[in-house]
Amino acid sequence: MKILYGITKSNWGGAQKYVYDMALASQAAGHDVAVMCGGDGPLVSKLAEAGVRTINIPGFSRDIDMLDDAKRLWFIIKTVKAEKPDVFHINSSKMGGAGIFSGRLLGVPKIIFTAHGWPFREPRHWLQNLIIEELSWITVLASHLTICVSEKDYEDMARKPLTREKLVVIHNGIDVSHTNMRAGHKTGGDNVVVGTIAELHRNKGLDIGLRAFARAFKFTDAKLEIVGGGDERESLQRLSVELGIDSQVNLIGFRDNATALLSNFDIFILPSRKEGLPYTILEAGIAGLPVISTSVGGIPEIIKNGETGLLVPPEDPKALADALKKLSDNSSERERLGNNLHNFVKKNFSKEKMVEETLSLYGEIGS
Repeated sequence: MKILYGITKSNWGGAQKYVYDMALASQAAGHDVAVMCGGDGPLVSKLAEAGVRTINIPGFSRDIDMLDDAKRLWFIIKTVKAEKPDVFHINSSKMGGAGIFSGRLLGVPKIIFTAHGWPFREPRHWLQNLIIEELSWITVLASHLTICVSEKDYEDMARKPLTREKLVVIHNGIDVSHTNMRAGHKTGGDNVVVGTIAELHRNKGLDIGLRAFARAFKFTDAKLEIVGGGDERESLQRLSVELGIDSQVNLIGFRDNATALLSNFDIFILPSRKEGLPYTILEAGIAGLPVISTSVGGIPEIIKNGETGLLVPPEDPKALADALKKLSDNSSERERLGNNLHNFVKKNFSKEKMVEETLSLYGEIGS
């Protein structure tokens, strides 16, 4: 088959990792594969290194600009017409709308949309989210099939009319062959190293993470390592200064080998406001790290509170600080939670399972 993947941005987040893994797997299975995206970020360079063809959409980004976006839509239509894909697999909300319109207009046989967490779950004015929810519903109806990366995403859309038969759940998956690198790790207390890998975006709640860290560990030797790039870097730097913890916080920036840095952490946190099913928690689990995260999106499908990690409410720095202190002072509890999460991820979230289930859909739709 000829498979065209589409995604709005070419940075390196969870949706981009998903596209990368699926593109490589599809090409390895003998299909003709190309990836269409905006920008020339890490996704493009990684795909090029792997020998996967990419198509750049000039100026395409997450921001809305009606005049420029009309030009981008025309570019997408022309590209789909030239590529003539058997399968057009679209990711991210903006590409979802543009891609499905283009695919339907040109009669693409199989249009699949993957929802990496619904955008109407982001913190914004209720009226905006109502409009976005209706647009997301239309996107689902116009696709041949929508993949939800979590049961929560499925439930949020399945309550809408005419959607249930259009939805399928396929969890994100990672390479689960790695060993538990943190087994037997005993440091902690006021020397604890708390870490996260996340795009510096408001959805990730890193401002809440800073406030919680300040409550728990200000004036100690504890460190907070934040790996990732994004628009919130300067505001997070300012906040760490305001909180008096700037000497304890290290904004490392984007790293190509970010998962290798997990071995530096004692505790992994992800204080997100909105999520689909985050890869970084899966990766922290395979590394054997204890995880504290928020009960949003598909996170509770990975983190079972008190069993495979600790869950706290979003927007609650006190609850996160209390959980951090609880784990920092108890090495045996950190080890227990890390071991449990490692085993749970290894059993349930393999990349092979994700790829097999997704590739099987390509041949089913319309057959």
